[in-house]
Amino acid sequence: MIQFEQLYKEVLPVLQSKMEEINYYEYDGIKLEDIWNFCIKKKWRKKKVEDMHLYEIVETIYSVKPSEIVSFFQIQQFRTENWFGDISRDELQELLKPKNAADAK
Repeated sequence: MIQFEQLYKEVLPVLQSKMEEINYYEYDGIKLEDIWNFCIKKKWRKKKVEDMHLYEIVETIYSVKPSEIVSFFQIQQFRTENWFGDISRDELQELLKPKNAADAK
C-alpha cells in the first residue's frame, strides 16, 4: 500500500510542472500543497488513492484547472468561517427573530 507521503514524493515532478503552468497564468496564491490537497479532497475523495495507477494520478494532476482549485478553497473557507463570531447569542436571536405584524404597525 502506497502512503500519501511516498506518493507525493513520486509525483512531485508532475506537481512542479503543474505549478509552473499555474504560475504562467499568474495564479500566484496557489502552492504545490494546494494542488495536492485539492486532488486528495476533491478529485479522489471517493477513491482509494493507494489502489489507483500512477498514470491516473498523473492524469488527474495535469487535468486540474487553476480556477477549480481557487473555487474549491473559497468554498472551504466559507464553510469553516464563523460568520457570527463577534455577535453574542442574544444579539443573534434578536437578529433572527421574526417580525410580528403588531410590531410593524
